[in-house]
Amino acid sequence: MKLIVYRLLLLASCLFSINSMVAQGDISGGLLLRNDYYIRDVKRGAANIPHYDNLKSSVDGWFDLNYSNTFQKIDSSLSFSTGIRLELYQNSNLHNPGVPYSAQGIGFWFVNAAYKGLKITGGNFYEQIGTGIIFRAYEDRSVGIDNALLGVKLEYEVKDFLRIKAFTGAQKYRFQLYQPIIKGINLESNFNVGKKTNLIPGVGAVNRTLDQENINLIVSTIETYTPSERFVPKYNVYLFSAYNTLNIGNFSWYIEGATKTKETIRDISNKFIERNGYVVYSTANYSFKGFGTDVVFKRTKDFSFRTSPNESLLRGMVSYIPQTARQNSLRLLSRYNAATQELEENAVSANVTYSPTNKTTFDFNFSNINDFNGNLLYREGYADLRYKLNKKWQLQGGLQYFEYNQKFYEREAWTTDNRSVVGFTPFAEVLWKINRKHSLRMEYQMLFSDEDYGSWVYGLLEYEMAPWFSVAVSDMWNYKPNALREPNDLHFYTVFAAFDIKQSRLTAAFVKQVQGIVCTGGICRFEPAFSGVRLGLTTNF
Repeated sequence: MKLIVYRLLLLASCLFSINSMVAQGDISGGLLLRNDYYIRDVKRGAANIPHYDNLKSSVDGWFDLNYSNTFQKIDSSLSFSTGIRLELYQNSNLHNPGVPYSAQGIGFWFVNAAYKGLKITGGNFYEQIGTGIIFRAYEDRSVGIDNALLGVKLEYEVKDFLRIKAFTGAQKYRFQLYQPIIKGINLESNFNVGKKTNLIPGVGAVNRTLDQENINLIVSTIETYTPSERFVPKYNVYLFSAYNTLNIGNFSWYIEGATKTKETIRDISNKFIERNGYVVYSTANYSFKGFGTDVVFKRTKDFSFRTSPNESLLRGMVSYIPQTARQNSLRLLSRYNAATQELEENAVSANVTYSPTNKTTFDFNFSNINDFNGNLLYREGYADLRYKLNKKWQLQGGLQYFEYNQKFYEREAWTTDNRSVVGFTPFAEVLWKINRKHSLRMEYQMLFSDEDYGSWVYGLLEYEMAPWFSVAVSDMWNYKPNALREPNDLHFYTVFAAFDIKQSRLTAAFVKQVQGIVCTGGICRFEPAFSGVRLGLTTNF
């Protein structure tokens, strides 16, 4: 790692030394710091882990520095860029909540050169094929995901008609690497058929080769099974996908099919089995002035794909299967969210947006997710109305109905008779623009349910003084608790403030947060209860 840093610094110094020959180039970057202080709260479940008992604080930090240059005096088709990211984790609670992690070092670096249609990247990179079903390397800091590959990527564009991507590397794991090798290729085109019809087809293939250590771990586990359950694990797995976007006037249709050869995966009981798999995913939307609708369909069978079958949960994810259910942002509406299922899922959703006037907009959504036996995993009905009364007042109100199979998604069920969690969530929001710089926003939500924690009420009041200051207070109250659950009849409140100065933003919050599942784009993980102070700093240059 020290050698890598030394070479990057040497390369940067060489680039700056040739300013007499070429333009100086552009330097950009950013800093993100998050600092948590833990205050023990036994009633709310924020206790009995090292952060509350002993450590008391944690820090997560990312510092990016990038340099790019187009060599106008030599050849305007030639460009170069490089970047590096320092990552810092001190008693971090990010990657595996409840288990502190401390380390620091270079978490991401790259060197990129482009000449005419060819682009070469060495180092870490993010990429995906299609929607990411057979391969997606990406970052989501909110849930501790960074699936960048370390290797080489080639991209070539043939006269704006065909784009070819090929890559090889190993996926990063914090400051180390998973040992299996991942290789992939992707071809994508774009052409018109007539005046109003456009096609964007693509195909992709990925190969993962396991290392001997992972094979040995798999074999040692399989040897504990009965003879009828044993099999010989394969070193290689191959994945293929084909997709296309069809645009005809106001209509658009995307479809993708993906398949993978037999490999070792884990079944629902976490036992090794050998299966091939497939995913069919499709979206269609149609819109014209004042009206829009879209439909999503997905069918998934045994499509678990990681750097190794020995990894689980969010570790070593290579495949990304898009979420079908609506992504809710309001606090109580997003409390029960359907995580994407890799082994077995039949999912559909439909959304309609209708604006009869410039002041009025209706939204309707329905989602339904079953397993292959027809058992309900998740169902949601949603409707809202947004109304712009005048330049100063905007109103929104609506209702959510949901059925959530908690026993399936969370492997537990705090229900009265082992049913799904069923609930209604009415909500309202009022925005008052006092003047050009001052505004006041109010949220009110209620969740009526007899299962899990029972019924909740949530309220938020936010004042903003643009462009540099905002403050908010909120409370989430378990006013009608389920007697089977603890804690009971508690308030989970937050006081939040943010200060913006040019490209920098400083945030501070005093938080009481209930434990639960947090989802981002269909990727979900369990978050323990939190009690304490959260500070944040974001700046870009």
